[in-house]
Amino acid sequence: MSAKTTNITQKFLNYLKDLGISPKSYKNYRSDISHFSGWFLLTVRSWGLMISEFSEAIPFITKKVAIEYTHFLIKNKVADKTINRRLSTLRHLSRFLTATQILDFNFMEGITNISLVSGNDTYPLLPQFEKYLSKEKASKNTIRNYVNDVKQFLVWLESKTIQSQATEK
Repeated sequence: MSAKTTNITQKFLNYLKDLGISPKSYKNYRSDISHFSGWFLLTVRSWGLMISEFSEAIPFITKKVAIEYTHFLIKNKVADKTINRRLSTLRHLSRFLTATQILDFNFMEGITNISLVSGNDTYPLLPQFEKYLSKEKASKNTIRNYVNDVKQFLVWLESKTIQSQATEK
């Protein structure tokens, strides 16, 4: 492991402090990076790599990983605002990793917020679908699950578009 990747999380948090963010934002970023690093460690280990620290996993971060993390959050019904905040944290992490030359690419390039992918402005039929389900006397849980499934599909569709654009370049 290179000296550049030792204590990457702490260096990232120091970077955020230097940006002058509020204490509440700092707390959220710290929580978000902890969540992502835990998820990513488990993901990398599932590939058969025995690593023990987030810094050891950094070389394996890709755009595909960011897309998979987004899908994981949606599948686990994390609130859209929380997903978007976590994606914002990853954008900051990506900028930090490229600024410090730990990575030579922005792994978050083209990864959009959920609200941009599945928002009512982009997909105006989604609220109509909710109304239809309500009119059909579907339970609140069923409506929420169906709407989340449609959102997950839309995010998947967007990720496939992003992936195909990335391979065209």
